[in-house]
Amino acid sequence: MVHGHDPESLRSLQSEVETFIQSLSRPMVVEDEVDLFDLTSAEWRLTLEPDKLLFEAWNGKRSLARRVEDLAYRDGGKLGLFVRRPHARATSVLEFRDLRSAERRGRGKGRSAFRSEFVAMIEREHPGWRREYVSNRSDREHSFSTWYTRGLARQGRTAWAFIGLGDDESPAAADSALAFGMIWLDWLRARADRTVVSKLRIYLPRAAVDLNAQRALCLNRRAAQLELYEWNRGDSRPQWIGLEAYRNVESRLVHRGSSESLVKRHRDMLSRLLGDKMDRLATVADTSGGFVSVRVEGLEVARVEGDLSPRVYFGLEGSVRRLDEAGIEEFQNFISLVLSRRNAACPDSSDEFYRLQPERWLESLLVKDITKIDPGLSSDFVYPQVPAFSRTDRGVIDILSATRAGRLAVIELKLHEEINLPFQALDYWLRVEAIRRKAKFQDFGYFVGLSLADAPPLLYLVAPAFRFHSTTSRLLRYLDPAIAVIQVGINNQWRRGIKILFRRDGRTGA
Repeated sequence: MVHGHDPESLRSLQSEVETFIQSLSRPMVVEDEVDLFDLTSAEWRLTLEPDKLLFEAWNGKRSLARRVEDLAYRDGGKLGLFVRRPHARATSVLEFRDLRSAERRGRGKGRSAFRSEFVAMIEREHPGWRREYVSNRSDREHSFSTWYTRGLARQGRTAWAFIGLGDDESPAAADSALAFGMIWLDWLRARADRTVVSKLRIYLPRAAVDLNAQRALCLNRRAAQLELYEWNRGDSRPQWIGLEAYRNVESRLVHRGSSESLVKRHRDMLSRLLGDKMDRLATVADTSGGFVSVRVEGLEVARVEGDLSPRVYFGLEGSVRRLDEAGIEEFQNFISLVLSRRNAACPDSSDEFYRLQPERWLESLLVKDITKIDPGLSSDFVYPQVPAFSRTDRGVIDILSATRAGRLAVIELKLHEEINLPFQALDYWLRVEAIRRKAKFQDFGYFVGLSLADAPPLLYLVAPAFRFHSTTSRLLRYLDPAIAVIQVGINNQWRRGIKILFRRDGRTGA
């Protein structure tokens, strides 16, 4: 959540929202699926006050004022904000999207139709069970999303929770289904009055099944009984999903090429161009060995492609140009400009070079000294941005490392609140564990010379201390005890130096 006492985060969010709105050809403001303003024919502003961020829009007929609480999502051509009306207790979602978006119409009606059809299916499949709490309304206070229809089926003192997802919802909704399902189950159990909420049933369209089935295997079966079903609406009956079929995750890593000599040659060439500026630049070989990336605090500012006849490209994404003899001074000036602004002492935290890719900045600091996270981690084996494949899906592990005793460590970084953080991190943990079981790391060029321990990887969740979502600890308590999760809370001003505010067992909080 964006806290009022944190002006840096507020400025960063202000800049992100303004940039997004300006990128739309005809930006619309929508709240709870109601079109409010066409911003091409209305006035608007985002105002940063000492302890809050305000969004205002107005035209000749009406006006709107909302206090911005947090970023809700950014999904393709849509950006959502959790906002609060004046004097209101509950929050709502304010969405910005292009008027020409194919999805802008009918979403509210579509969800209402899905809810009716979904509840009718539950009635047919489970006659004699009374349904309670059925809703798909958003409830920010309790972390309930309008993406899903949720409810409780009761018979006497026995009950079970259910949650369903329509096939026309966004990929983000499919990705978060298990997290929101467990939050719903946990909420019902906390409020059960002499009622045993025995299990959770989740109903998903075909496209959302595989990912959630793999994650479901990581739950503690004693803590939560889960049944997963494929249901694609219509008159079809839901199909029970056997989770054991998803236990063996086919995983692989991109092989680390022999790139040390390539990095050295390119760094020598760049040193001749940039002089002592190179002392403040990082040069990192792409995992494929195809190019060398030149970075300032994690931000790529140039890359060198080729070996015998290297080609240098510089600039930020969208304005990259190739270096030639006539452009050497421009290249040098560009690097000097980035160095002057992308550093902890920069007075303007809204500057583009300062605010871009903050997680990469944090990552670069940890790569320099991974023991900041845990003194037991080995600084000799630290691999940032590791592409990891599972079947046809590609993900990127923020940092892959190991302890001095050889136990693997998966490190997931997050700078903003994310409800789905535990399960997103589990995706990478599952891939690393699958490769460990097959003893394939050295085959891919990782941990060469290190004897890896015969134990599942550690999973580190690293975020500013107040950026862990309020549901994170509850979700972690439902995980299999074999998965060791360590929550690491760092200071909000980490750019000026990382400080560990807490390090605790994610499942017990100790």
